[in-house]
Amino acid sequence: MSTITTLTLVQQYITRYVLSTALILGSLGNFIAIIVFSQKKHRTNSCSIYLVAVSMFGLLSANLGIAPLVYALDHFNAINSSLVLCRVRGYTLQVTAMCFRYTLILMCVDRYALCSSRAAIRALCRPQIAYRSIGIVIIFWMIMSIHFLIWENIENNLCSLYGLYAQIIGFYSLILTGTIPILSMILINILIKKALRQLRTRIQPIDNTRQIRQRDIQFIKLMMVEVIVFIICTATYPLMFLYTNISNSIILNKTNERKQIETFLSFITMSVLLYMNYNTMFFVHSFTSKTYRMEVKEFILKIIRKSREFVQSQVDSVRNAN
Repeated sequence: MSTITTLTLVQQYITRYVLSTALILGSLGNFIAIIVFSQKKHRTNSCSIYLVAVSMFGLLSANLGIAPLVYALDHFNAINSSLVLCRVRGYTLQVTAMCFRYTLILMCVDRYALCSSRAAIRALCRPQIAYRSIGIVIIFWMIMSIHFLIWENIENNLCSLYGLYAQIIGFYSLILTGTIPILSMILINILIKKALRQLRTRIQPIDNTRQIRQRDIQFIKLMMVEVIVFIICTATYPLMFLYTNISNSIILNKTNERKQIETFLSFITMSVLLYMNYNTMFFVHSFTSKTYRMEVKEFILKIIRKSREFVQSQVDSVRNAN
């Protein structure tokens, strides 16, 4: 079996089994995260609002990105045949994916503001500010991504970006998808660690304030681990993009085998890892926070209890009718 055939089969297997499994588990995890952080006791915390938004954007991005790939393995792919579907899907995926990244940055800023010694900066950690900031991010990327509705195209039965527009969007994505989010998150987290070290040198507050601070520190831990996962999943994107463009300009006559290898590596770095990023939130939260694990357990037990009560009520209704 040739290298080209092997890599093509491996890519199909990854799409069919790895990505589909990630989509199912990730969607369930994002849904649970949305439910948990939407509870009344969390609504007064700005970080929980950002976490809900990140989970929503991750849920939408994963389904828009992965579901068509998996479906197209065994079925007719309408996206590659309908220009309207092609552009609408590309536009929506771009908006949700960029909102996912930049809401993570907002969450980092929110946690840094919480650690500030200045009351005016700490005042930014309010639910109203979180809602407004998320709204601004959504509107901004809805406007900034309109070009997908105009220039994304279908060639050779494949919905994608072509020609000069593809090159421009490549550099656009290199900066806005990889470089700016990664550098911003690293910088803000360095500032957060510095601020936390300064907080530890101060006199401990009263017990009630300390409990609130410990809850907020749990959110900081969640945010930091999410940032680490984001960097791991995203850092290879700009590297692969630069390699592809440099090699294309230097090596004019690539063999088919080399082209297939580069296509496979692009698939791993620019699709699999990026899509995995949208599906890891639940597992990141579960691994990082014992409190979150307990809340998920309580949520599942509550669902089970309500299901039993519903079944029992139905059984009682049937008995009374008889």
